[in-house]
Amino acid sequence: MSIGPSTSALLETTGRTRGQDITASYAALAQACAATGDDARHAELVSDHPHDVWSLPASRAIALVHTGQDEAWALVRGAELLDQHQVAVVTPYYGGVRTAAGRAVTFWHDPGKRRRDASLSARVTAAVHRIHPGSALWLEDHDPFAGLLDGLDDTPLRESARRFLFECTAWLRAEWAGIDWPTPPTVILGARRLARCHDGGTHPRLALRRPLWRGHREWDLVAARWSNELLRGRRDDLQAYHRTYTAHGRTDAAMPCDRIGAWSGYQVVRDVVVLTAVMDTVRRTRLDSRTRDLAVHQVACLRGARPAPWDWGKR
Repeated sequence: MSIGPSTSALLETTGRTRGQDITASYAALAQACAATGDDARHAELVSDHPHDVWSLPASRAIALVHTGQDEAWALVRGAELLDQHQVAVVTPYYGGVRTAAGRAVTFWHDPGKRRRDASLSARVTAAVHRIHPGSALWLEDHDPFAGLLDGLDDTPLRESARRFLFECTAWLRAEWAGIDWPTPPTVILGARRLARCHDGGTHPRLALRRPLWRGHREWDLVAARWSNELLRGRRDDLQAYHRTYTAHGRTDAAMPCDRIGAWSGYQVVRDVVVLTAVMDTVRRTRLDSRTRDLAVHQVACLRGARPAPWDWGKR
């Protein structure tokens, strides 16, 4: 493989399963690049979740290697929808989705460096929420429980931990059904944290990494807040986020309270967001021992064995 030095170093230190995944991902990338005329040499794996993100220095682009065609198409269509509604978003480098080595590959303009700016994230999120869901009938309804526990029985977690996650999910599903949503459905990011924005040297743009949904905007607002409340490390300026979102948000569907944390459904939605974040880690426990240890730690945090703020590493 003609990969960059950082990815080469990663392959020398990572576990066998993860190494095989990276090798298979690069094979799909190289095959797709051969079809598009791009140069896959010195490609660097910059993220492997929720899909593999490869930087292509020679092409000044990035490529996403997906395990499924449906997700890849949903991501492309979502970015195109946001672009049509003048939302600052990283757009596809080529239209459509390529199939290579049994995987789906999409190409995108280089988003530039990550911008950790709560106000910027709030502005972009507000712009997404202003889009009427009727303008994209292909959007699916947001259901955070759909597929949430897929693969749990096959993970190396102890039976007691798996049973806890099943019971926690069942309880939260029942609580979720009773939520009184204060605003109507709209287009949402379905995010786990603050919306990720990058700056490529001209102006900041949203880097879409998950499909858009038809759902309640409270999910995105809670997702932007929970890590500040429960995790150690960097703190985002939530006052700036709230001020900016309020200034740029929908005027026809104002929140009934002055901040999302005061909403009656906040804690249930927050706990569902946190559970989805933990399950993201749990489903990846097969990759290496470090991920397994992190999953065990995160489940222990959920069970109350670790007091908040929790240390989940880099944010």
